[in-house]
Amino acid sequence: MLSGDHTWNTTDAAKSPVEIDLKGYTLDLSGSAKVISGDGVTVTSTSGDAKIKGTSSLAGISGAKLVSNFEIIGATSADGYLWVVGAKKEAVEGASTDLTVRNVTMAGGKSDDWRSKQFKIAGGGWNTAVDLSSATVTVEDSIVGHSVYGGSMILTSTTGVSVDKTLVNINSGAKVVRSVYGGGESRKADTISTVGQSHIIVNKGASIPGTYSIKGNGEDDKLTEKGYVYGGGNAEGGISHVKNAIIEIKGGTVAHVRGGGRIETAASVSSVDVAEIRLIGEEGLKAVSDVKAGGEAATGEATPVGSATIELYDIPKTPVMAGVTIDGSGTEKGTTLKFTRVKADLSALTISSMDILVVDSGSKVTINDLGGAKTIMVTGDFNKMPATNILTIKNAAIAAKVDVIIAADNLKEYKWDNGSLMVMGRDSGVAEPVKPELPKDTPAEVKPVEAKIYAVAPDATPAEKNNVIRDTSEKLEGISSGDLVVDASGAITVKAETVRNAASSLVAYNETITKVGPLPVFSAEVAKAQTAAVAYKIKGKDLYATDPSKINVIKYLGSGEAARFVYAAAAADFADESYTVMLHGTSTIADSIAADTEYDLVLFIKDGGRFDLDKADAVVADPPAVVQTEKKASGGSSSGCNGGFGALLLLGAAMLPLVYRKKR
Repeated sequence: MLSGDHTWNTTDAAKSPVEIDLKGYTLDLSGSAKVISGDGVTVTSTSGDAKIKGTSSLAGISGAKLVSNFEIIGATSADGYLWVVGAKKEAVEGASTDLTVRNVTMAGGKSDDWRSKQFKIAGGGWNTAVDLSSATVTVEDSIVGHSVYGGSMILTSTTGVSVDKTLVNINSGAKVVRSVYGGGESRKADTISTVGQSHIIVNKGASIPGTYSIKGNGEDDKLTEKGYVYGGGNAEGGISHVKNAIIEIKGGTVAHVRGGGRIETAASVSSVDVAEIRLIGEEGLKAVSDVKAGGEAATGEATPVGSATIELYDIPKTPVMAGVTIDGSGTEKGTTLKFTRVKADLSALTISSMDILVVDSGSKVTINDLGGAKTIMVTGDFNKMPATNILTIKNAAIAAKVDVIIAADNLKEYKWDNGSLMVMGRDSGVAEPVKPELPKDTPAEVKPVEAKIYAVAPDATPAEKNNVIRDTSEKLEGISSGDLVVDASGAITVKAETVRNAASSLVAYNETITKVGPLPVFSAEVAKAQTAAVAYKIKGKDLYATDPSKINVIKYLGSGEAARFVYAAAAADFADESYTVMLHGTSTIADSIAADTEYDLVLFIKDGGRFDLDKADAVVADPPAVVQTEKKASGGSSSGCNGGFGALLLLGAAMLPLVYRKKR
């Protein structure tokens, strides 16, 4: 136990672990003294106003797990130094670090000179010679007098190092005087500090304002360090490289966001292959002053980013904010600006140097201009959406002619007039459950019932949608939450890609699935052990066939397995695991399918049968879908049976036991 003012010196990297309770006293790390731990070090104070004294830029704590509840001081009131490093000095190859900094302070306000008040935090190593698997840093309720780095630091070492993944959390109460880097730092020529994927999250209540004074000898020469969040690293003579940089701004205050990294000298390199910047919610957008895809340079030109995406996500209303600049410059392969679930007038934004603009089905956004973009891409699911302007250009006079690319589902038509983008969804996208009218000679054990679908309001919050998906999954044997999705109408369906993958095992080698139409998941009450007849009202074009017997009605069984319903041409054939098609609202079985005619697609499921995924008796539930197949382009001839999907349907009875699962 330490008592009184003291000096702590150790170079024993085998010490494991070290826990220091300062109990209100001072830990003196004057000179180049360090605290080093084999497996992690905790420095805290459970009582009193503790201090750590650092008078040299080499003072530090290596192998740190938790540092909390103390003040950093120096030889005078104008200085104070401390490094806190996640990896121990003699780290093990492939190790992971997890460092938390909480309630660590330094005296001084924004008008004071912070040039010699240097508190630095690194999740990776410090002059280590080994590569790490991951490094996590969390900072909260603390004043960081310098910067936070996700990766490893190369200051004097001549060995390149890497970290596979870094995560930096800047939480409420955290104040950073200079910058936050997803990567590391390299100061030695020809040495590379590499990060595979960097991830920075700035949360509400955090502050990286760029307003602290860093004048030193009277000149503020650290402008590219003041108030920046860099997806890349810092290069001051060496090379810093990040393969994929992710920045998420959820709130707080951030003066500058950069997808790339920073270089100190023209000989330095700080590269990022792919940068992804997300401004999340109204608070995330209001937090920033300017956002740029590329990096910065103290001297010379910044190292270009390979490609970048800047995304505005989940902004339900127009925020009250000062002017924000979003700049796509600084990339080699271009920058994409995405609007995802944005329903706001953002014409106050200044947008520039964009190549592609992406708008999803959940957005209805107004911007001043296209920011130079020559392509607009439309994504999402427009099922049953009425004609809607999802993008409006306020200054239409300068909206350049662009190409519109449709990468969306269920979009019926669109119109782009250089001032607005109107889209209209398919008017028959969601099949509606109805109680079928059955012929009089229907077997007695088959009963028509009206199904209820699992659904949520289309404008429900993500949490509300996730809750309904979870509740639906719990009622369906073998179906996970990851198999389900909320479509544009609010109905719960199996994901189209999930159906496609599962149904591919039912398709002949020379066929391919070209369309997938998931139907809403339903449940229906029926007498125990009886067969329920459940119907969807649906237009012919959504059945993907003109012959009722050729419709591919798929049953998703979960765990990547699927089966199919067998066509019943007559009432006598109505039985478990079969389907038929009737003229809507009648008991007449359709003999052909017309695109614009409404039909009842009737599914027959026996309570307790293998197609009944509901765990309770006297209730049936099903996640069905309809798929379309086409012959693949011929690549030559072959011998043997080649019956395609139609032939597989005839063999269905023999194949069904392969995917049988007993109801619990």
